[in-house]
Amino acid sequence: MPKRLRARPANWVLLIISSSLVIGGLVVASAIKPLPSYLVASSTIPTGTLVSGAAISTTEVDLGSLSEAYVTSSTPIDGLSVTAVIGQGELIPLRLVGKGLRPDQTAIRFVPNLKPAESIVAGSVVSVWQVTETEDGFVPQRIVSVSEVLAIEFGDGLFAEDAPDVELLLNLDQSTLVLAAVAAGYPIYVLPLP
Repeated sequence: MPKRLRARPANWVLLIISSSLVIGGLVVASAIKPLPSYLVASSTIPTGTLVSGAAISTTEVDLGSLSEAYVTSSTPIDGLSVTAVIGQGELIPLRLVGKGLRPDQTAIRFVPNLKPAESIVAGSVVSVWQVTETEDGFVPQRIVSVSEVLAIEFGDGLFAEDAPDVELLLNLDQSTLVLAAVAAGYPIYVLPLP
């Protein structure tokens, strides 16, 4: 009876087969693992808006090491508001969510002397100018370089003014300058920034 000799596969063949099995198992395991859900702004969310009342949706995405920086669908958002504008389609970062405005911020509402441009909406960035009268005539002065518009509201009714109420988010120094200009009766204008 003839003897059969069995040839043992080479070590490198066994190594390739075992590594491909391990890699295949890892690929299958990572494909089965569910992705975390994050909150996304469905439309632009202006400053001061409650997160729970904002137009938001969820999306599943793997952010890796950045996952701790964004609001997930399991994050408690009751009573939290947005502290800066979040654009449409953006993930909601945790650093822009808090309880109210920052300590150095305030909101001021006033009626400018001229109707703001049509491009100015809630969330827009604007500058505020006043016009003072000097010996040389009328001189424009910029009193706020950059400010965010929180709201623009046009009056209703027969005696409503042409210019709307404009609510701006200002720091304390800027708010002092705007209030001084309003109290002095200077013409105030809100201009869009590019």
